[in-house]
Amino acid sequence: MKYTAIALSLTLFLAAPLLDAQETKSADFDGNGTVDFTDFLTFVQGFGKSADQAGFNANLDLDGNGTIDFSDFLIFVNAFGKSSSPTTPPAEPEPRFLYISDFVGDNIQVLDISTNLLDPSRRLAVSLPRGVAFSNINKRLYVAAIDTFHAFTEDGTAEFQLSLEVPVSPGGAFTSRGGFRIALSPNHQFAYLTEESGAAVEVFDVLAGQSLDIIDVPPTPSGIVISPDGTRLYVGHGFATNAVSVIDTGIPALIDSISVDQTISRLAISPDGQTLYLNNTIGGRVLKVNAGAKAIADSLTLGQANDLGIEVRDIALSADGTRLVVSLSRLFLGFDALGNTVPAFWGGIVVIDTQTWRQTAEIFVGETVANIGLMPNGKTVYVAGVQRFDEFATTGNLQVFIVDLENNRTLGTIRGVSLPVAFSFGASKPAIPRLQSPELVIF
Repeated sequence: MKYTAIALSLTLFLAAPLLDAQETKSADFDGNGTVDFTDFLTFVQGFGKSADQAGFNANLDLDGNGTIDFSDFLIFVNAFGKSSSPTTPPAEPEPRFLYISDFVGDNIQVLDISTNLLDPSRRLAVSLPRGVAFSNINKRLYVAAIDTFHAFTEDGTAEFQLSLEVPVSPGGAFTSRGGFRIALSPNHQFAYLTEESGAAVEVFDVLAGQSLDIIDVPPTPSGIVISPDGTRLYVGHGFATNAVSVIDTGIPALIDSISVDQTISRLAISPDGQTLYLNNTIGGRVLKVNAGAKAIADSLTLGQANDLGIEVRDIALSADGTRLVVSLSRLFLGFDALGNTVPAFWGGIVVIDTQTWRQTAEIFVGETVANIGLMPNGKTVYVAGVQRFDEFATTGNLQVFIVDLENNRTLGTIRGVSLPVAFSFGASKPAIPRLQSPELVIF
């Protein structure tokens, strides 16, 4: 009934002279450059909701009065059919918290960036979490676990939990599709989740709290990025497929692939959506790919010529697109105190200027490194790793290193995490009831 009434009103208003448009650009909810029927469907879904109700989408409140009502509809009608430059997400507030997905620890740790201290009172219990994404628009934290997709409110309340399990056979046991990494649409209404075991990308409407579609892709989908206009998803496939999958979000469906002849597990995309950056995990290379031409534009080999092994573990791009940050692990032959040849390990951060495509810094942090979280301003990076392998053999835990990219030095080490596999930054999050555990942070 709501859909029919609004559709009829839309028809009547489109047939009548339009008022002066007030918010043409803001009515382009999907950011495709045109206020069209897709935007109308989005508006219908949120119509009638107020700020104090679940599922309220502030993007649809065009007049800002706290309710998605008829005055918003009038503004939308005036904008309907008009073109604009693709919308971009609102400027992100300066991050205050770092959310760390601790896979083995079964929780999401929260680090206060102002102090670089873990706050146990903000920690969230989640079984086997992997991907994590905080939305400063929705004020929600989304977590991809092995078998469940979670959404938490700012106060730590579980808003919804959606199963990622499927039956092995009719009436039989269930198996997990292996939730891994998350990409949010520009307006943060949709979440796209790679499912490593299920060879799929699942589409969620996070405002409605429901799964919309499952897109079949080649095996072991891992890293995922979305174009700034929200129309394309790019998916890496770890060790299974030497190509990047291309998904059209409007259909949604797999429409193409980019052959790179490399094993790709992590991706980043430039602010203009024209350039993809990829890691060649075991080849010690970083690739620059022209997304439109679907071709490798350049590559950069890292490490040293005499290295026995080089692994590019993770990559991240600064918000302005000028600085690509890479976590790199190397194996080479060194010497002990007696002059004997022994294996030696180097783990650290490499910084690449994306304009000149040259390495500008190399910062040692420990004997191996893994996943990273880069502050949007590109000045600080948090990197998982271990200082010494013998310590890791004793504790079984990784650490998180804080690396200052302005002065190219390690500032400190965060302990108290087991296996940090993903990072996301958030502007604010009120404390939730304190858990009974000691503070586990040292420098």
